[in-house]
Amino acid sequence: MTRDWTPYVSAYLDDELEPAERTAFEEELARNPGLREEMEEMRKMKSFVGGMTLRELPDKAWDHYRERTYNRMERRVGWILLSIGAMVLVGYGLYELVVFLVSDAEPAWWIRAAIGAACVGLAILLVSVIRERIFVWKRDPYREVKR
Repeated sequence: MTRDWTPYVSAYLDDELEPAERTAFEEELARNPGLREEMEEMRKMKSFVGGMTLRELPDKAWDHYRERTYNRMERRVGWILLSIGAMVLVGYGLYELVVFLVSDAEPAWWIRAAIGAACVGLAILLVSVIRERIFVWKRDPYREVKR
């Protein structure tokens, strides 16, 4: 069984092999032209990457990044609080509507028709949104992608 020397190329170039491994690798390098070619490619890549330097971001860029991050968090918290408040108010409104309909013996026909239309419209919209979400969720090619 032949040994796979490919993982040792980088360690050899970084001088991280033990003396016995280094000797065995050099012997294999003398016998295997494919391994020599791979090592030369890795040496070129290491030389190229070693000459690269990362640019430092100016302080203004970091300030802009922090500002945007805080804005997103503030907006997220704002939307959550607004949504909770709206749900509470809508729930209370529906409760008051039921109390009004139950306590009043005979609301006008147009009030009952308007309430019925609003309830039916709301139910249709709710079912439509749920159906669309399920449709999109089932066919989303990026569903498994973690963000």
